[in-house]
Amino acid sequence: MKIFSKPLTGWARVLAVLGAGILWSFSAAAQPAADTVNSRFLLIFDTSSAMKPRMAATQYAVERLFLSMMNRQLHALDDIGVWTFDRELRAGELPLQRWVPQNAATIASTITNFVRLQHYSKSTRFDAIIPAVNNLVQNSQRLTVLIFCDGAGQIKGTPYDEAINSLLKQNADTQEKAKAAFIIVLRAQSGQYTGYSVNSSAVGVDFPEFPPLPAPPQSAAPEQINAPAPPAPVPAPAPRPVATLPPLVIVGTNVSTNPLPPIPVKTALSNPPPARVEASPPPAEPLPRSTNAVSTKMAGGPTNAVPAGSSGLSRQGAMATGVILLAVATLVIILGLIRSRRPRGDSLITRSMNKK
Repeated sequence: MKIFSKPLTGWARVLAVLGAGILWSFSAAAQPAADTVNSRFLLIFDTSSAMKPRMAATQYAVERLFLSMMNRQLHALDDIGVWTFDRELRAGELPLQRWVPQNAATIASTITNFVRLQHYSKSTRFDAIIPAVNNLVQNSQRLTVLIFCDGAGQIKGTPYDEAINSLLKQNADTQEKAKAAFIIVLRAQSGQYTGYSVNSSAVGVDFPEFPPLPAPPQSAAPEQINAPAPPAPVPAPAPRPVATLPPLVIVGTNVSTNPLPPIPVKTALSNPPPARVEASPPPAEPLPRSTNAVSTKMAGGPTNAVPAGSSGLSRQGAMATGVILLAVATLVIILGLIRSRRPRGDSLITRSMNKK
Protein backbone atom coordinates (compact mmCIF):
# COMPACT_ATOMS: atom_id res chain seq x y z
CA MET A 1 0.00 0.00 0.00
CA LYS A 2 1.38 3.43 -0.90
CA ILE A 3 1.35 5.91 1.95
CA PHE A 4 2.52 8.96 -0.02
CA SER A 5 1.77 9.79 -3.64
CA LYS A 6 4.60 10.55 -6.07
CA PRO A 7 3.84 14.30 -6.27
CA LEU A 8 3.86 14.55 -2.49
CA THR A 9 7.17 12.67 -2.30
CA GLY A 10 8.65 15.00 -4.89
CA TRP A 11 7.59 18.08 -2.95
CA ALA A 12 9.09 16.56 0.23
CA ARG A 13 12.42 16.18 -1.53
CA VAL A 14 12.29 19.74 -2.82
CA LEU A 15 11.61 21.01 0.70
CA ALA A 16 14.49 18.90 2.04
CA VAL A 17 16.85 20.38 -0.53
CA LEU A 18 15.65 23.92 0.24
CA GLY A 19 16.20 23.28 3.95
CA ALA A 20 19.69 22.03 3.19
CA GLY A 21 20.39 25.23 1.27
CA ILE A 22 19.36 27.33 4.24
CA LEU A 23 21.61 25.31 6.55
CA TRP A 24 24.51 25.66 4.13
CA SER A 25 24.02 29.42 3.95
CA PHE A 26 24.27 29.73 7.73
CA SER A 27 27.17 27.30 8.06
CA ALA A 28 29.18 28.96 5.30
CA ALA A 29 29.81 32.02 7.44
CA ALA A 30 31.06 29.85 10.31
CA GLN A 31 33.44 27.81 8.12
CA PRO A 32 37.07 28.90 7.79
CA ALA A 33 38.39 30.12 4.49
CA ALA A 34 38.74 27.38 1.89
CA ASP A 35 42.12 25.87 1.24
CA THR A 36 44.13 26.97 -1.74
CA VAL A 37 44.10 23.32 -2.87
CA ASN A 38 42.19 22.74 -6.12
CA SER A 39 39.69 20.01 -5.16
CA ARG A 40 37.45 18.24 -7.67
CA PHE A 41 34.43 16.00 -7.14
CA LEU A 42 33.23 13.71 -9.91
CA LEU A 43 29.89 11.88 -9.66
CA ILE A 44 29.50 8.97 -12.14
CA PHE A 45 26.07 7.35 -12.45
CA ASP A 46 25.47 3.88 -13.88
CA THR A 47 22.43 4.01 -16.17
CA SER A 48 22.21 0.29 -16.96
CA SER A 49 18.84 -1.45 -16.84
CA ALA A 50 19.70 -3.01 -13.48
CA MET A 51 19.93 0.45 -11.93
CA LYS A 52 16.35 1.47 -12.80
CA PRO A 53 14.79 -0.15 -9.68
CA ARG A 54 17.53 1.54 -7.62
CA MET A 55 16.94 5.03 -9.01
CA ALA A 56 15.01 6.20 -5.92
CA ALA A 57 17.77 4.98 -3.59
CA THR A 58 20.37 6.71 -5.76
CA GLN A 59 18.51 10.03 -5.68
CA TYR A 60 18.09 9.80 -1.92
CA ALA A 61 21.82 9.09 -1.46
CA VAL A 62 22.73 12.12 -3.61
CA GLU A 63 20.44 14.41 -1.61
CA ARG A 64 21.90 13.15 1.65
CA LEU A 65 25.46 13.67 0.42
CA PHE A 66 24.79 17.27 -0.53
CA LEU A 67 22.86 17.86 2.68
CA SER A 68 26.02 16.90 4.62
CA MET A 69 28.30 18.69 2.10
CA MET A 70 29.92 15.33 1.34
CA ASN A 71 30.49 14.73 5.05
CA ARG A 72 32.04 18.23 5.26
CA GLN A 73 34.53 17.35 2.54
CA LEU A 74 33.04 19.87 0.12
CA HIS A 75 34.37 23.45 0.27
CA ALA A 76 33.55 26.67 -1.49
CA LEU A 77 34.67 26.94 -5.14
CA ASP A 78 35.26 23.17 -5.46
CA ASP A 79 34.42 21.79 -8.92
CA ILE A 80 31.62 19.21 -9.27
CA GLY A 81 31.37 17.16 -12.45
CA VAL A 82 28.70 14.63 -13.47
CA TRP A 83 29.16 11.67 -15.87
CA THR A 84 26.90 8.78 -16.83
CA PHE A 85 27.74 5.40 -18.38
CA ASP A 86 26.45 1.95 -19.27
CA ARG A 87 28.52 0.42 -22.06
CA GLU A 88 29.72 3.86 -23.06
CA LEU A 89 30.80 7.00 -21.25
CA ARG A 90 28.73 10.15 -21.54
CA ALA A 91 30.52 13.22 -20.22
CA GLY A 92 29.65 16.87 -20.56
CA GLU A 93 25.86 16.43 -20.67
CA LEU A 94 25.59 18.43 -17.45
CA PRO A 95 27.77 21.54 -17.20
CA LEU A 96 30.50 21.66 -14.58
CA GLN A 97 29.14 22.97 -11.27
CA ARG A 98 31.12 25.36 -9.05
CA TRP A 99 30.22 24.80 -5.40
CA VAL A 100 28.92 27.99 -3.83
CA PRO A 101 27.18 27.54 -0.46
CA GLN A 102 24.60 30.21 -1.31
CA ASN A 103 23.55 28.18 -4.40
CA ALA A 104 23.49 24.85 -2.59
CA ALA A 105 19.78 24.19 -3.11
CA THR A 106 19.99 24.93 -6.84
CA ILE A 107 23.04 22.71 -7.39
CA ALA A 108 21.58 19.76 -5.47
CA SER A 109 18.23 20.00 -7.27
CA THR A 110 19.93 20.21 -10.68
CA ILE A 111 21.92 17.01 -10.10
CA THR A 112 19.03 14.97 -8.64
CA ASN A 113 16.72 15.96 -11.51
CA PHE A 114 19.43 15.01 -14.00
CA VAL A 115 19.68 11.54 -12.45
CA ARG A 116 15.89 11.10 -12.51
CA LEU A 117 15.60 11.96 -16.20
CA GLN A 118 18.21 9.45 -17.42
CA HIS A 119 17.28 6.57 -19.74
CA TYR A 120 18.19 3.27 -18.03
CA SER A 121 19.13 0.46 -20.42
CA LYS A 122 21.92 -1.93 -21.48
CA SER A 123 24.52 -3.29 -19.02
CA THR A 124 27.38 -2.02 -16.87
CA ARG A 125 30.90 -1.77 -18.31
CA PHE A 126 33.58 -0.22 -16.07
CA ASP A 127 36.01 -0.29 -19.00
CA ALA A 128 34.12 2.68 -20.41
CA ILE A 129 35.04 4.98 -17.50
CA ILE A 130 38.27 3.81 -15.79
CA PRO A 131 40.70 5.08 -18.50
CA ALA A 132 39.05 8.51 -18.42
CA VAL A 133 39.16 8.51 -14.61
CA ASN A 134 42.88 7.64 -14.62
CA ASN A 135 43.54 10.49 -17.03
CA LEU A 136 41.70 12.88 -14.70
CA VAL A 137 43.72 11.61 -11.72
CA GLN A 138 46.95 12.54 -13.49
CA ASN A 139 45.75 16.12 -14.00
CA SER A 140 44.20 16.86 -10.60
CA GLN A 141 45.75 18.08 -7.41
CA ARG A 142 42.98 16.48 -5.37
CA LEU A 143 40.19 14.35 -6.84
CA THR A 144 37.24 12.49 -5.28
CA VAL A 145 35.32 10.10 -7.56
CA LEU A 146 31.92 8.63 -6.55
CA ILE A 147 30.60 5.80 -8.78
CA PHE A 148 26.91 4.88 -8.28
CA CYS A 149 26.45 1.40 -9.77
CA ASP A 150 24.72 -1.98 -9.43
CA GLY A 151 27.98 -3.89 -8.79
CA ALA A 152 27.95 -5.90 -12.02
CA GLY A 153 31.11 -6.17 -14.12
CA GLN A 154 34.80 -5.98 -13.19
CA ILE A 155 36.91 -2.92 -12.41
CA LYS A 156 40.36 -2.90 -14.01
CA GLY A 157 42.96 -0.17 -13.97
CA THR A 158 43.12 0.99 -10.32
CA PRO A 159 45.40 -0.14 -7.48
CA TYR A 160 42.35 -1.51 -5.65
CA ASP A 161 40.77 -3.68 -8.36
CA GLU A 162 40.92 -6.97 -6.47
CA ALA A 163 39.55 -5.60 -3.19
CA ILE A 164 36.74 -3.65 -4.86
CA ASN A 165 35.62 -6.55 -7.09
CA SER A 166 35.60 -8.91 -4.11
CA LEU A 167 33.35 -6.61 -2.07
CA LEU A 168 30.98 -6.07 -5.00
CA LYS A 169 30.60 -9.81 -5.53
CA GLN A 170 30.04 -10.62 -1.85
CA ASN A 171 27.28 -8.05 -1.38
CA ALA A 172 25.58 -8.13 -4.81
CA ASP A 173 22.59 -10.25 -3.72
CA THR A 174 21.95 -8.21 -0.56
CA GLN A 175 22.04 -4.93 -2.45
CA GLU A 176 19.73 -6.25 -5.17
CA LYS A 177 17.10 -7.43 -2.67
CA ALA A 178 17.21 -4.08 -0.86
CA LYS A 179 17.13 -2.20 -4.19
CA ALA A 180 20.15 -0.27 -2.99
CA ALA A 181 23.04 1.02 -5.08
CA PHE A 182 26.76 0.58 -4.54
CA ILE A 183 28.77 3.79 -4.06
CA ILE A 184 32.47 3.33 -4.84
CA VAL A 185 34.73 6.14 -3.63
CA LEU A 186 38.18 6.66 -5.17
CA ARG A 187 40.51 9.37 -3.96
CA ALA A 188 43.69 10.71 -5.57
CA GLN A 189 46.18 13.44 -4.80
CA SER A 190 49.01 14.87 -6.88
CA GLY A 191 48.48 12.30 -9.66
CA GLN A 192 48.39 9.23 -7.34
CA TYR A 193 45.53 7.19 -5.87
CA THR A 194 45.43 7.54 -2.10
CA GLY A 195 42.43 5.46 -0.94
CA TYR A 196 39.09 3.80 -1.69
CA SER A 197 35.89 2.61 -0.04
CA VAL A 198 32.86 0.55 -1.10
CA ASN A 199 29.56 1.71 0.42
CA SER A 200 25.82 1.10 0.26
CA SER A 201 23.27 3.81 -0.47
CA ALA A 202 21.18 2.44 2.39
CA VAL A 203 23.94 3.07 4.96
CA GLY A 204 26.12 6.04 4.02
CA VAL A 205 29.45 6.97 2.49
CA ASP A 206 32.90 6.81 4.06
CA PHE A 207 35.50 9.17 2.58
CA PRO A 208 39.14 8.07 3.01
CA GLU A 209 41.36 10.79 4.41
CA PHE A 210 43.79 12.59 2.17
CA PRO A 211 47.46 12.43 3.20
CA PRO A 212 49.02 15.77 4.14
CA LEU A 213 50.28 17.78 1.21
CA PRO A 214 54.08 17.91 0.84
CA ALA A 215 55.68 21.17 1.91
CA PRO A 216 56.65 23.41 -1.02
CA PRO A 217 60.41 23.42 -1.72
CA GLN A 218 62.22 26.47 -0.41
CA SER A 219 64.14 28.09 -3.26
CA ALA A 220 67.35 29.93 -2.38
CA ALA A 221 67.72 33.61 -3.20
CA PRO A 222 69.88 34.40 -6.31
CA GLU A 223 72.53 36.14 -4.27
CA GLN A 224 72.83 33.09 -2.01
CA ILE A 225 73.45 30.54 -4.76
CA ASN A 226 77.12 31.50 -5.39
CA ALA A 227 77.78 32.74 -1.87
CA PRO A 228 80.96 31.32 -0.28
CA ALA A 229 80.63 28.78 2.46
CA PRO A 230 80.48 30.28 5.92
CA PRO A 231 83.75 30.05 7.93
CA ALA A 232 84.12 27.32 10.47
CA PRO A 233 82.98 28.37 13.90
CA VAL A 234 85.75 29.44 16.29
CA PRO A 235 85.78 27.29 19.42
CA ALA A 236 84.75 29.22 22.46
CA PRO A 237 87.43 29.73 25.17
CA ALA A 238 87.29 27.51 28.19
CA PRO A 239 85.41 29.11 31.06
CA ARG A 240 87.43 30.50 33.95
CA PRO A 241 87.36 28.60 37.22
CA VAL A 242 84.75 29.92 39.55
CA ALA A 243 86.05 31.00 42.98
CA THR A 244 84.20 29.53 45.91
CA LEU A 245 82.91 32.25 48.21
CA PRO A 246 82.34 31.79 51.92
CA PRO A 247 78.77 31.09 52.92
CA LEU A 248 76.41 33.93 53.61
CA VAL A 249 75.99 34.96 57.22
CA ILE A 250 72.79 36.83 57.96
CA VAL A 251 72.64 38.84 61.18
CA GLY A 252 69.42 40.75 61.67
CA THR A 253 68.78 42.53 58.39
CA ASN A 254 72.43 42.89 57.34
CA VAL A 255 73.82 40.38 54.84
CA SER A 256 77.56 39.85 54.69
CA THR A 257 79.82 37.42 52.96
CA ASN A 258 82.40 37.59 55.79
CA PRO A 259 81.87 35.36 58.83
CA LEU A 260 81.52 37.02 62.18
CA PRO A 261 84.75 37.24 64.20
CA PRO A 262 84.93 34.79 67.11
CA ILE A 263 84.05 36.08 70.53
CA PRO A 264 87.26 36.51 72.58
CA VAL A 265 87.55 34.32 75.65
CA LYS A 266 87.98 36.23 78.88
CA THR A 267 91.22 35.10 80.44
CA ALA A 268 91.83 35.10 84.20
CA LEU A 269 94.40 37.49 85.59
CA SER A 270 97.61 35.90 86.78
CA ASN A 271 97.99 38.26 89.76
CA PRO A 272 94.58 39.47 90.81
CA PRO A 273 94.62 42.54 93.09
CA PRO A 274 93.99 41.87 96.76
CA ALA A 275 90.37 42.04 97.77
CA ARG A 276 89.39 45.10 99.71
CA VAL A 277 88.41 44.15 103.25
CA GLU A 278 85.96 46.38 105.06
CA ALA A 279 85.05 46.29 108.68
CA SER A 280 81.94 44.29 109.15
CA PRO A 281 79.12 45.97 111.06
CA PRO A 282 78.00 44.53 114.34
CA PRO A 283 75.43 41.80 113.98
CA ALA A 284 71.90 43.12 114.09
CA GLU A 285 69.46 41.87 116.60
CA PRO A 286 66.98 39.37 115.16
CA LEU A 287 63.66 40.91 114.33
CA PRO A 288 60.58 39.49 115.96
CA ARG A 289 58.82 36.94 113.80
CA SER A 290 55.88 38.53 112.06
CA THR A 291 53.04 36.96 110.22
CA ASN A 292 53.39 39.57 107.47
CA ALA A 293 56.93 38.54 106.64
CA VAL A 294 57.16 35.89 103.95
CA SER A 295 60.44 34.05 103.39
CA THR A 296 61.24 32.75 99.96
CA LYS A 297 64.05 30.25 99.69
CA MET A 298 65.36 29.12 96.28
CA ALA A 299 67.38 26.03 95.81
CA GLY A 300 71.02 26.83 96.27
CA GLY A 301 70.34 30.55 96.87
CA PRO A 302 70.18 32.86 99.90
CA THR A 303 67.03 33.45 101.86
CA ASN A 304 65.46 36.85 101.27
CA ALA A 305 62.98 38.17 103.83
CA VAL A 306 60.11 40.38 102.78
CA PRO A 307 59.74 43.45 105.03
CA ALA A 308 56.74 43.54 107.32
CA GLY A 309 55.59 46.84 105.91
CA SER A 310 54.91 45.34 102.46
CA SER A 311 52.12 42.84 101.76
CA GLY A 312 53.43 39.31 101.27
CA LEU A 313 50.38 38.20 99.31
CA SER A 314 49.90 39.03 95.69
CA ARG A 315 46.72 40.55 94.38
CA GLN A 316 45.41 37.26 93.05
CA GLY A 317 46.21 35.47 96.35
CA ALA A 318 44.37 38.13 98.32
CA MET A 319 41.30 37.78 96.15
CA ALA A 320 41.32 34.01 96.54
CA THR A 321 41.59 34.30 100.31
CA GLY A 322 38.70 36.75 100.43
CA VAL A 323 36.47 34.46 98.40
CA ILE A 324 37.23 31.53 100.71
CA LEU A 325 36.44 33.56 103.82
CA LEU A 326 33.19 34.80 102.33
CA ALA A 327 32.16 31.26 101.45
CA VAL A 328 32.91 30.02 104.99
CA ALA A 329 30.89 32.87 106.51
CA THR A 330 27.94 32.14 104.25
CA LEU A 331 28.06 28.47 105.22
CA VAL A 332 28.08 29.30 108.93
CA ILE A 333 25.03 31.58 108.57
CA ILE A 334 23.12 28.89 106.67
CA LEU A 335 23.90 26.26 109.32
CA GLY A 336 22.74 28.69 112.03
CA LEU A 337 19.42 29.25 110.32
CA ILE A 338 18.85 25.54 109.92
CA ARG A 339 19.68 24.88 113.51
CA SER A 340 17.33 27.60 114.80
CA ARG A 341 14.33 26.04 113.07
CA ARG A 342 14.72 22.63 114.69
CA PRO A 343 12.32 21.85 117.63
CA ARG A 344 13.77 22.27 121.10
CA GLY A 345 14.86 19.07 122.72
CA ASP A 346 13.40 19.60 126.31
CA SER A 347 13.22 16.69 128.69
CA LEU A 348 9.96 14.99 129.77
CA ILE A 349 10.04 16.60 133.23
CA THR A 350 10.39 20.06 131.78
CA ARG A 351 7.49 19.51 129.40
CA SER A 352 5.26 18.17 132.17
CA MET A 353 5.97 21.19 134.35
CA ASN A 354 5.23 23.49 131.48
CA LYS A 355 1.83 21.85 131.06
CA LYS A 356 0.92 22.53 134.69
